[in-house]
Amino acid sequence: MQLRYIVVLLAMMTAIAMADVYMHSPPGSNDRNQEESTNRNNDNRLFNSQNNAKGGYCRGGILRWYEKSYLPIEWTNQHGCGNDQTSCNIILQYMCGSTADDSTVQVRDGTTTTTIPNDINQVGTLDNSELQFGMHESYYYYQNCTFRERNKGLFTANQNPGNSARSTRQQPGTTQYGFECPEERDYYPYWAPSPWKDIAVFTGNTDDCHIYQGESQNVKSKWYCVMPDTTKLAPVGQSKCTEQGGVWTEQKAWGISAPECIRAEWNHVNHLGLSQSPGKYNSYNWSLPHQGMEPCISAGNCRCVLRLRYNISSAEIKGYGKSALDSGDNGQNSPIRTDPTVQVAGDNVTLNINENQYGRTFQDRSHTFSIIARTPELKNAKIWNLLVKGKRGNIVQVYPAMEYQFTPNQLHMKINEHVHFQWTGCDHNPAGNTGNGRDQLDRSNIVQIHSLNEGKPFNDTDYNGDNALFTNSDVRKRFATLDQKGCLSYADLYAKNNGNKDQVEQDPQNCAFLNAAPNTFDGGVHQMDRTGSFYFMSTRNNDFSNRDQKGAIHVDPLFRPWQIALIAVGCALFVGLAATGGAMVYAKQHPHSGANRFFSKVPGVKRVVA
Repeated sequence: MQLRYIVVLLAMMTAIAMADVYMHSPPGSNDRNQEESTNRNNDNRLFNSQNNAKGGYCRGGILRWYEKSYLPIEWTNQHGCGNDQTSCNIILQYMCGSTADDSTVQVRDGTTTTTIPNDINQVGTLDNSELQFGMHESYYYYQNCTFRERNKGLFTANQNPGNSARSTRQQPGTTQYGFECPEERDYYPYWAPSPWKDIAVFTGNTDDCHIYQGESQNVKSKWYCVMPDTTKLAPVGQSKCTEQGGVWTEQKAWGISAPECIRAEWNHVNHLGLSQSPGKYNSYNWSLPHQGMEPCISAGNCRCVLRLRYNISSAEIKGYGKSALDSGDNGQNSPIRTDPTVQVAGDNVTLNINENQYGRTFQDRSHTFSIIARTPELKNAKIWNLLVKGKRGNIVQVYPAMEYQFTPNQLHMKINEHVHFQWTGCDHNPAGNTGNGRDQLDRSNIVQIHSLNEGKPFNDTDYNGDNALFTNSDVRKRFATLDQKGCLSYADLYAKNNGNKDQVEQDPQNCAFLNAAPNTFDGGVHQMDRTGSFYFMSTRNNDFSNRDQKGAIHVDPLFRPWQIALIAVGCALFVGLAATGGAMVYAKQHPHSGANRFFSKVPGVKRVVA
């Protein structure tokens, strides 16, 4: 009974349809590294995404964001959420580690697409000076999962998984996906310890928020069994653990705030696109962890990764409450069967249902990034991160990724707040993908334009102190040219390539096409000290037919005119009431005064001053 109670409380019933999820900001890997093929090489590299092999962005450089700055997370999910056709949740999580950590626990991307070996003697294999195999969850975490019993109180419909936590409804076998624990992936909140820290949960039913938040490891300790004989499966539950000679062990809560729980935006089913309201990509502004949450920030060696999980269900599958499904609804009691026949008006109709598609979780993860300590001058600054998302190629070539865009595409902020301009591209896009400049490379710059409906940048004479995104001409030049070196003039490029214009465009010394720029650009943090709207574009990705990379920053005053007027009226009312109250006090204290005679004539006030 105790196990069933725990399961009813914790088990989230997951997807029952084919549905992918892709992270676009920051770029999601979908298990991709730096392969140049259209499809990823290895869907077992780091995690089980369940997504289409075409998805994901290749690894560029390491991005370094300041603690407590705002990072825009954006994604698309195929089967919708927040609508009346699905029950869903979308979970954002992260983990951080130190680059000084032992190779068995160090979070890293790796240099290969090969899955990390489940061998402690190989996890630290080097490729030159870098660790060869990518890894998120640690080697020891995976061993704990491997030698722990599957929680047999969980709902698995009519699947028959194996005995360890490496086997689930979605993954009945024991295939290795990095060092991910399949049971932890497929059920949320998870009953046992996890290395992931919760950021936010988006749900179609906010009545469940108290469960997501109360059961999060952010605020609640998790327990597991440590057995003296590590070759035996550790049981689930304290009583079984101690009966078999194990030690019921606590992993304390992370000691950070519970995840924010938000109603999911309405998404159309079977469509990787915008939400209906407010007509933007599914997004969340994440306030990045600070030094009190992640010690590696102060040490200057933080390496982190972001995780996006997507669970969907239909109304037949209940996750919580008195009607929740657990192990009692497995096997013959399962509400789902393959191709069941039902009667409609006396005739048999077969439902096209594949029971193997029920109980599925989809996910994507970012490449690793750094979180860095604030400098003294930025100690109290509000910092917004501006990135580039997208992939080289036209929409058919890049789908289910997307073409280049700045993100946030339109950033709204207050005067004197700050923007950190920073992005990374890729040097390993599939050869021949449509694009400008040298083949296979992603590059982006910023030049100012008059409006989003225009495609030519400002002339030097167009700038004045009020309309310039960057008032300093050296800064404008840096954002346009990206610190390139070794550039040749067009005449020299033309001569070098024997007048072949196609070769001129591909030449690595053609800085007009940004060919000599590194794949990662950090433009630094800039304070927006003027109000107004500032529009910009990338000159390299400016093919109107299918690549139109533009963005805008809207800087508002601290208070809008109507807010100022409302404050003024409120202040006037306050002053008037204060003056009236003071006069009434004076009148009461001086019964023979003119003030007393005045208030005595006002209906309803005479008693007050009497």
